[in-house]
Amino acid sequence: MFIDDAPKKPRPEQIFPRDISEASVGAMQEYLAELDAEIARVKREIDKRGGAKAKAEAFFKG
Repeated sequence: MFIDDAPKKPRPEQIFPRDISEASVGAMQEYLAELDAEIARVKREIDKRGGAKAKAEAFFKG
């Protein structure tokens, strides 16, 4: 039997979606800004990976 002494990674808290049923308008606007930032981050990552894929395809076609 092996014992894993490595520290376990903490589970990330669920950030999205949040319960907004009782949130104020200001809190919802802040939440919307966080969502917009997350969407932009994901789009940048998709673009970055798409560029790498295109380079790899060009390399292997050539």
